[in-house]
Order: sequence, then C-alpha cells, then structure tokens
Amino acid sequence: MRLKYKVANARAYWPGHTPTERRGFLFQQWKIVMAVLDARLPGVLDALPAPRSDAIGFELKAYEDMLDAVVCACVAICVLEGEALPYGDDTSAIWIPQPPNATPALLS
Repeated sequence: MRLKYKVANARAYWPGHTPTERRGFLFQQWKIVMAVLDARLPGVLDALPAPRSDAIGFELKAYEDMLDAVVCACVAICVLEGEALPYGDDTSAIWIPQPPNATPALLS
C-alpha cells in the first residue's frame, strides 16, 4: 500500500473532492506519517513542523520533500538495525520496515 501524501497526486487520490478538502486530506496524511516517524525518531515533530494551512504550492512541495528525506533516513536506520526486510530480487529491492521478529520475505 502506498501512502497518499504526494502534493502532485492529491487530485488523483481524491478526485471527487474540492481543492480545500484535498489539502485537508494531505495534512491528515502528513500528520499520521509524522506521528509514526516521531515514535521511531523522537524530535522529528519539533524539527519538521507542518506547513501553515495557507501555504502555497511550492511550500507544500518543499515540506513533502523534507518529509521524504526523513522517511528515507528512518528506513535506512531500520535497515542498519536489522528491522527492515528487502522485497525484490538479487539486483534490486525495496526495504520495508518490519517488527523486529519478522521473517525475511525476499521475492523473486
């Protein structure tokens, strides 16, 4: 499942909604992602506050880019700590954070 948090895809995520509603949905998704990240990396919420509710397009995209960077860093930490599993093959994989007791599921 992919999280619905990309600014450019908001219309595709929620086609039957107004731009204002879509913005609200994005902010809700970002809040969820940040709560999960802050549980793993305490202090993330303070270091990356949500954009203002009246932020314009490039400001929302900038926030999304910073959020992407923190997600990548968090996944990298999980990989290094043995808490992520690769899904893919011998040449490429996507790493998914897992509970510490999960079993590998390398797919070919």
